Amino acid sequence: MLTFPQQPMLAKPVHALPEAGALAGGCVYEPKFDRYRALLFITEGGCRIQSRRGHDMTTAFADIAEAAEAAFLPGTVLDGELVVWGDDKLDFAALQRRLASGRPRGRPATFVSFDVLCIQGTDIRTWRLQQRREALQLLMTDVPPPIQLTPQTDSRAEAIQWLSDYAANPVGIEGVVIKGRGAKYSSGKREWLKLRIRDTVEVVVGAITGAADHPDRLVLGLYKGSELQVVGGTTDLKPPEQATIAPLLTPAGDKHPWPDEISEGRLGHYGKAKVALTRVEPTLVVEISADCAIEYGRWRHVVKFIRARPDLSPQEIDEAPE
Repeated sequence: MLTFPQQPMLAKPVHALPEAGALAGGCVYEPKFDRYRALLFITEGGCRIQSRRGHDMTTAFADIAEAAEAAFLPGTVLDGELVVWGDDKLDFAALQRRLASGRPRGRPATFVSFDVLCIQGTDIRTWRLQQRREALQLLMTDVPPPIQLTPQTDSRAEAIQWLSDYAANPVGIEGVVIKGRGAKYSSGKREWLKLRIRDTVEVVVGAITGAADHPDRLVLGLYKGSELQVVGGTTDLKPPEQATIAPLLTPAGDKHPWPDEISEGRLGHYGKAKVALTRVEPTLVVEISADCAIEYGRWRHVVKFIRARPDLSPQEIDEAPE
């Protein structure tokens, strides 16, 4: 029997959807939800829920733990995703409130399972994914909500249609995860692939990290009415990008609305550490590539700089996302 905690298998990003035969045994494609990754350990004493980083989330999702204990025999370990549905899309903020409060509250949660690692105490991580999926489907027979089986397809054409549908209707599906049907479950390794839905957006540069003549990253803003709100940060700029951006920046005057430091989390990085800002006049518009994970009016992940748009003014671009 696998014991708590365990390292989950991970995915590395790709920029195009792999062909059907790109991975061992052929590719299968699954939706990538806007969620918390979770492992469920069902034992004689109940169910424990582990986060991707090994933390115990059981009390915050006690309703899921209770449902899993009722649905599965002891010795079962499931991998999947915790989600909360809002009125018309997934509500990531509701997940965060649950975890912060340490108890079930607000809208009900759902566990969407995509893998099984252990059955009645037998570790099956060396089985091929196709075998594990068949075992998971049997386990999930007649299991009611709030536990569900994630959709899966071996059709690349269908996965392309999913991406198109999710891009047109932002319901909280971030993209697709691509897995090899013949692959074992490699704990802690990035052997799956993930393709995020991305779009290009114009935003305002309100600050940078680093020096004005050698910017490391861009700190981005959009207006909400008359207020310039921080909406995210870019990945590290490459030397040619730094050379392009630096001459277009103007040091800020005394009336800049932003503080002189900000938390990493507000710039799309994990953690609460403070980062020093070099504020600039919010006059430069840039085009960025961003995914669909928007929370509290900002992108939850770092975005990628595409190009400067000095031909545009901040008044010509859209307001901050909801």
